[in-house]
Amino acid sequence: MTGMNVSKWLISATAALALAACGGSNSGSGGSTGVVEGDVVLGDASAPVTIIEYASITCSHCATFSQEVMPTIEERVDAGDVKFIFRGFPTQPVEIAMAGHAIAHCAGEDRFYDVLHDLFENQTNIFQAARTGTVGDALQATAARHGLDEAEFRACTRNQDLYEQMSNVIRDAQAQGVRGTPTIFINGEIAGPEAQTPEGINELIDAALAE
Repeated sequence: MTGMNVSKWLISATAALALAACGGSNSGSGGSTGVVEGDVVLGDASAPVTIIEYASITCSHCATFSQEVMPTIEERVDAGDVKFIFRGFPTQPVEIAMAGHAIAHCAGEDRFYDVLHDLFENQTNIFQAARTGTVGDALQATAARHGLDEAEFRACTRNQDLYEQMSNVIRDAQAQGVRGTPTIFINGEIAGPEAQTPEGINELIDAALAE
C-alpha cells in the first residue's frame, strides 16, 4: 500500500488482538471511564454520562453503528448529557484499520470524528480499493480531504509511536473484556445489544442519568 508501513507494529498487534471479531461477543463488566493517552473526547468533559466505543473502521457493524446510532449520541452530546470517546480496536484487514485510525489521529482533534465518519461512510469503497490493490490511494484521498498532504500521510502511516499507543489501547480493552466490535461502555459498564439501536442507546443514557 502506497506510503504505508506498519509491519513492525503488526507483529506485536496481531498477537495482542488474537484477532478481534467484527460483531463478536464480549465478556466482563468493568471498564474505565477516564481519559487515556490518545483519546479524543467529543462533548463536555464534565458530562455525567461517559460512552466509550471500541470499534474498527473495517467492521461493517461499526459502520452501521456510525450511521444509525451516532446521530442519537451526538444529540445527547449536544444536550450536555454525554461525552463520547472512540477507541480503535482493529478488525481484519488490520493494516487498513490501523492506517485509518492513524489518519484520524493525525488530522487533529478538531477533525478526528469527521475522518472516522468519512471512513465509515466510504467503507465499501475502501474494501473495493483493497481488492483492486489501490487502497493506499483511497486512504491517501481520505487524508487529503481532511487536510493532510502526501508527505504528512506517509509520515502518519509510518508513525510507529502512534501504532504502539494504539496497541496499548487494545491490550487495555482486552483486559476489560472487549472481544469484538463495536463494544460500548456506558459509565464503565459494557452495554448489551440494546446499545446498537437509537432507541436502546437513549434508554441506556436515561438510565445512567437516573443513577
